[in-house]
Amino acid sequence: MILVDNLYFGRLMRRARATARLKRTDAAKMMRITKEKLHRYETGKELIPEFVIERLFYNGWSMLAARSIPYRKNPIFDERD
Repeated sequence: MILVDNLYFGRLMRRARATARLKRTDAAKMMRITKEKLHRYETGKELIPEFVIERLFYNGWSMLAARSIPYRKNPIFDERD
């Protein structure tokens, strides 16, 4: 048996959104849910469905991967030519 606290996961979700500097509307679009549903999940009023958690992890890992790619100038667009 797995015990899940809605409020605990909601707070984690809210902190992740705040860390990523995302507004609630943008985060809801990324997870393909309404802004009202996201608010209910973040406040612990509803249990977060599996598909939302899956999208949250996927989007989070994608953002981390994008930030970790080092910036290199493209020689095709280098202005020194």
